[in-house]
Amino acid sequence: MILLHNICREPFKTQKNNMKKHLLTIASVAMIAGVVSFSSCKKDDTSAPTISIPGGNTQQISLNSTWNTPAATASDDVDGDVSSTITIGGDAVDEDIAGVYIITYTVSDAAGNTATETLEVTVANDAAFLAGTYQADDTCQQSWVSPYSMTWTASNTVNNKITMANLSNFGSSINIIANRSGQSLTFPTPQTIGTLGSFNSGNSTFTNTGNSVNGTMTWQWTDAASNTEVCTTTYSK
Repeated sequence: MILLHNICREPFKTQKNNMKKHLLTIASVAMIAGVVSFSSCKKDDTSAPTISIPGGNTQQISLNSTWNTPAATASDDVDGDVSSTITIGGDAVDEDIAGVYIITYTVSDAAGNTATETLEVTVANDAAFLAGTYQADDTCQQSWVSPYSMTWTASNTVNNKITMANLSNFGSSINIIANRSGQSLTFPTPQTIGTLGSFNSGNSTFTNTGNSVNGTMTWQWTDAASNTEVCTTTYSK
């Protein structure tokens, strides 16, 4: 009976040990699967930060005014506020030279995703809308000038300054300087009209719709023989 009893219990121990091993194996597999499952739920950071430029990506300032590069901000969906790591490059804006300047803002997050935004800054002469080719007609006290065309150019370095070429058909190489203030033009005097004489005084008013301009100018000049006359010029473009 004792022998039989021992024989009957031995398979039970073996079975019990095997069951424990089986349960441990299942538990280990479950733990590993849990880790693998947990790891697979973590997404890679593939999104670049977002850069915001105060005032927008296109801005314009007047020639000879003061320019301060806007301090942009940047945010990232993982790293949060990354504004302090923004680097600024591109053109250095020269407020005293008319033109278009491109500024770049670049930032990266911890995962290496990089974002870049550009700011286009236009430095413009406020009188630039006056530039162009005009049809003109003069009425003078003594001389008569047939209708003609003249070309106005906006200065690239002095705001509201324009140059009139071929006033009164004096020739395309004869330039008269004018300064715009609102809807009026004033003229520094005297100005030399080549070998023809001098431009002594003048004033002009105009109206405009966009770049379309209509105006009248009254001016006085003295020729090389010291004859002086007053002319009225109507002009349009």
